[in-house]
Amino acid sequence: MRACLAAVRMRALCAVCFLLLALWESADRLGFTSGHCSAQQVQVRALDSWKLEARWNTSGETQTHEVQVARTSLFEVLFQGNVSSGVLVWRSSLPLECTYHSVRIRPVYNSTFSSTWSEWATNKGERNVSSDKARLFPDGKLLQERSPAYCCCIPPIRAQVTQILFRNKPYPLITIDSSVRAILVPEVTAPMSMVSFICRDSTGAEQSVLNYVTFPPERLKNLSCWTSDLQSVRCSWTVTRRPNMIGRQRRQYALHIHGSGEAEVRCDVNLCVFPVVPNRSFYNISVRVNNSLGEQNQSYAFNISHRVFPVLEDVLVQAGVTDALVSWFLNGNFTGLNFTCQFTLDPAGTTTELVFVVNDPEQRVSVCLQPLQPSCQYSTSGRCAVQGSSWGPWSPVSRFSTEPLVTLDIWMKIRHQANERSVTVLWKISESGLDSVVEVFEVCVEQDGPRRRVCVNVTELQVELAVGLGVCNVSVRAITLRGSSLSSLISVPALHSELMLKEKRIVGNSEGFLLSWSPSSSVTCGYTVEWCLMGNAVPCDLQWRKVSANQTSLFLGAGGFRKGRRYTFKIYRCQTEGHQVHEKHTGYLEEQRPVSAPELLESLNARWSSVALQWSFNEDDPAHPGFITGYNLTIYTHTNPAVECVWVEDPHCKVVRVEGLQEGQVYGVRLAACTRAGCGAESVHTIRTLQNHYLLLVKVVTPLLILIGCCVCLWPCRKTLKGIVEDIFSFPSDHSLKILELNDSLYEVSEKLRVLQVEDCRWCSLEVVEVRSSVEEKARLVFTGGDAEPPDQSVTAVTNLTYLSGLQVELLPHSPETPQPSGYVRVEDPGLSTSDYVTSVTMATM
Repeated sequence: MRACLAAVRMRALCAVCFLLLALWESADRLGFTSGHCSAQQVQVRALDSWKLEARWNTSGETQTHEVQVARTSLFEVLFQGNVSSGVLVWRSSLPLECTYHSVRIRPVYNSTFSSTWSEWATNKGERNVSSDKARLFPDGKLLQERSPAYCCCIPPIRAQVTQILFRNKPYPLITIDSSVRAILVPEVTAPMSMVSFICRDSTGAEQSVLNYVTFPPERLKNLSCWTSDLQSVRCSWTVTRRPNMIGRQRRQYALHIHGSGEAEVRCDVNLCVFPVVPNRSFYNISVRVNNSLGEQNQSYAFNISHRVFPVLEDVLVQAGVTDALVSWFLNGNFTGLNFTCQFTLDPAGTTTELVFVVNDPEQRVSVCLQPLQPSCQYSTSGRCAVQGSSWGPWSPVSRFSTEPLVTLDIWMKIRHQANERSVTVLWKISESGLDSVVEVFEVCVEQDGPRRRVCVNVTELQVELAVGLGVCNVSVRAITLRGSSLSSLISVPALHSELMLKEKRIVGNSEGFLLSWSPSSSVTCGYTVEWCLMGNAVPCDLQWRKVSANQTSLFLGAGGFRKGRRYTFKIYRCQTEGHQVHEKHTGYLEEQRPVSAPELLESLNARWSSVALQWSFNEDDPAHPGFITGYNLTIYTHTNPAVECVWVEDPHCKVVRVEGLQEGQVYGVRLAACTRAGCGAESVHTIRTLQNHYLLLVKVVTPLLILIGCCVCLWPCRKTLKGIVEDIFSFPSDHSLKILELNDSLYEVSEKLRVLQVEDCRWCSLEVVEVRSSVEEKARLVFTGGDAEPPDQSVTAVTNLTYLSGLQVELLPHSPETPQPSGYVRVEDPGLSTSDYVTSVTMATM
């Protein structure tokens, strides 16, 4: 019984095990086990700050997977859905750098049975990157205009975010992770296309980042393509709103030619150029514009043979008298193509059409516009079409003037040689370009007296003729391909003199010369102004200008004139007997400072207080760069740079005397010529004034004369003066001795110096001697101490010279004839009087 029960139990256990094994094998085969799911690896990466890409392998029959996207380390699920492929691109509203973003998958077979989830695959962003300062995201990114935007702040270690500001305005903080905080800006706007985010943490630090605000690309409008030379294709489109980003943040434009197998062509904002594909007429293109906020595509198909718009280049107009030749150049690969071109002519209002075939890629095409009127203004413009297709653009309007009938402007230059004259006849064609169609000029001379007419043909624009002293007429006409012009006539007057003609000085300016002259009642055919283009320099490039009889002024532009060059203008009046000189004007367009300096003459008339200076200078030299208005003379020394400044107003005066100088002094002289523009180069010389010997003689002789006069006046009183002198330089008769008195100051000084001290003397002797017989011996007051001179004693001698005037003191030497006692001092003064005192004290200490 027990054996049967055990057998039953064993069978039941086996059946259960078998069933479990069958179920396990079924689940394993279907892929529902966790081990099978865990074998699928999910890989994640951040495509940018907002796009997260997840990839996994698909195998077997399973093609659909359920995907979850979670945020932070707590795996807060933000997205869950089914994906039929092995790739998921998910866009986050929060920048991926702010925190963890994880993805996991599991296969889906039906709605009732699913397998287990795979492991989370995590993109950690910048959350675990250590930093000592706060970090904000997004940083330097493009934000969509008028859209919400998140900004997060990751604080440094052991710190907390306290505030996040957008455009200096705080927003409420949103907790993202344990320490990460964020704000949500409902609508991003920026007037300057840049915005700033600022993060402040608990440490008091502040960090800021800049981001750019732009808008997604718009759909392209009016896309079209064409070619003007069948070498390159140009495509353009209309931009409704131009991009506001440049540099790396700008939009990217690219053109792709379908079916060509070539790479995309980079484009500008509204233009793209690509080369023509050989042997291809049909094109299908697409233009793509994108930035980080979006992308737009626009397609366009065309046949290039219908989109050829030739452009006329280098249009030239050569105008004649009654017609004009218009030529242009077609730049492109048009060989063998039929062209039709149209040209309009205004104000005639006509259109000229030309049909031709291009045979040479560098062929220049021309058309003749006629009939035209001489001396008229016209304008023309043209366009072309290829093989009857659409017309190309009109060329820019070309304006031109037809040439007048050939007229010559004639003038002459007369030279006198003894009893003969020669005249150089010059002429110029009134309009430029006509000299190329002139074959020859016919010059005819008709003189008075025995009337004779001589004609010569020349090819140049001047001819020199020998004429008499009387009146003669010269005529010139041009011979052209279309015939001859009207003759231009000029009369050579009889010999006349211009000696009485006064020269008038004029001043030009940066614009030119304005010439004005007095009217003449004898003028019949106007005035002619003549000048040399090179000024007074040789040779003379003669120029002239003719005006009507009622005009008495002429403005000449500064184009052909030079600064610092003298020009002479002669105004001729045209009369019945010929041209006579009316006025003569001389001037400068702009005066310059003189180049040369006056030369001082060596023979200078110098005195002790003045000097006469003389110099040489040609103030009328036409080579000067301006009219000489005077001279600037400066006298100076080394200590005084401008002792005397003299301005000589008369340019013809070249002698000046400078007064007020010192005698025997060396002076420097600087002399310069001046114009209205200033003074030019200086000549430097050195002069020396003479000594005034008469003044020196007066200074010496005057005191001598005064002394002699005094002696003469005092000679009668000589005896009285002698007695006064003897009384002054003699002692009184009673041989009295004035007592020496010391004032308080002398006593104080003696006390400080301790020179005079009262001591007991064991002996002293006083000797008073009065000597009147000789000047060498004077009164002496001597104190001498001691009968005998003890050995090893110290002697102190003091002499009071305080009250001596001019006293000379000397030690008397010992002599064998005059033995002197020990400690004796002798004081002598040749000028000592009875009122002077000498005190000599000799003190001996035992």
